[in-house]
Amino acid sequence: MSPMAARRPCPGKGLRRGQCSNLVARGVSCCPECLPYAKATIREYDHRRGNAQERGYDSTWVKVRAMKLAADPLCEEHLSQGDVVSAVMVHHIRPVETHPELRLVMANMRSLCTPCHEAAHKGERWGRG
Repeated sequence: MSPMAARRPCPGKGLRRGQCSNLVARGVSCCPECLPYAKATIREYDHRRGNAQERGYDSTWVKVRAMKLAADPLCEEHLSQGDVVSAVMVHHIRPVETHPELRLVMANMRSLCTPCHEAAHKGERWGRG
């Protein structure tokens, strides 16, 4: 990156309730001052969230996921727009947390590419949803 490249406000400011006024280079997650807060936020989220098995993603889910991707190998969001992109993730339309009974129901699943899956979650993983 050249020394004259544009810098942007540190996205970590929300982690410290608007206290960060540092600028960071593009591609940098946050400034060194906010990094401990970012790591703590992620650790706290991961602890609250539980591991994959606790959330219902066990060996049965792995098999059902493979069946869904075999049946619908293209990103359903892109396909609806006329684009062809490979799907790599299976998204629950109604979340497993609130609808555990729909965890293995194919009608509650969509095959998506990674960007579409992330967009479907709108950053909820990092406490911004």
